[in-house]
Amino acid sequence: MQDDVAVLRSSGLAVIDGAFASRRHAFDFAVHVIDRCCEEARRVPLEVIGDFVIPPLNGPISRDFQTLHLDFGLPIDPRVDQDVGVYTALYVADVGQQAVAQTRLVSLAGLLGQRAWPAHEQLVARLIAYGRTHGAWDDADGYSEGSLARIVEAAAGLVPTLPSVKLDPGFLCGLEFHTLSAELAFFQLHGLDVEGAATSVQLAPGGLLIFDNLAVAHGRRGVRQPGELHQQVIGRRGLSPTAQVAIRDQVMRAFSHAPG
Repeated sequence: MQDDVAVLRSSGLAVIDGAFASRRHAFDFAVHVIDRCCEEARRVPLEVIGDFVIPPLNGPISRDFQTLHLDFGLPIDPRVDQDVGVYTALYVADVGQQAVAQTRLVSLAGLLGQRAWPAHEQLVARLIAYGRTHGAWDDADGYSEGSLARIVEAAAGLVPTLPSVKLDPGFLCGLEFHTLSAELAFFQLHGLDVEGAATSVQLAPGGLLIFDNLAVAHGRRGVRQPGELHQQVIGRRGLSPTAQVAIRDQVMRAFSHAPG
């Protein structure tokens, strides 16, 4: 476990190939690794704030692509207490078919550091302004953004091109792009080479992946079978707007890694 803790702390992700017999064993192990990795967790314990099966056991197979995102979103303009995802753990179950999907992991610092950005105060102002026109349904709830593409579009300060629930209440977040090539082209237009900052992980049944949800965006290439992927999001429950702003500002330091 000590090696897994060190890898997670240094790189933001850890792949554990041990064949865990069940999701319970896998996620118990993930919690131990995260607790050892996150010193702050010893003062303010992290909790499981999300538990999902993707796709649902009795549902259809997934589509063959998932956009890059942050689980539970990055609080941009928080106004109410809410949960914030800090780590994500993924476990692949044996559903009788070969697991072919790859989890795409992109370092925020590695990606955003490929170009220059405005100073922190201007970036925050741009993201908040973007949320007012392309953010959540109800401004009274504040604005959190899970889509990495939308965060980049807001930070760039150009005329928005992505669809949003603000303009189309029927729009479903995560469907900003229909193909992986379209997503890569979007980032390229903003001077960002996703593949240059990406890692792909293909878990076999019984495998476990843990990553820092505030340092690494993730998505998928390839389909998943019903009941194949089990996901737990581990974070902080009911954080105040002030605490959320502190997390936002910490995450946005990734923009400051840009070359001078």
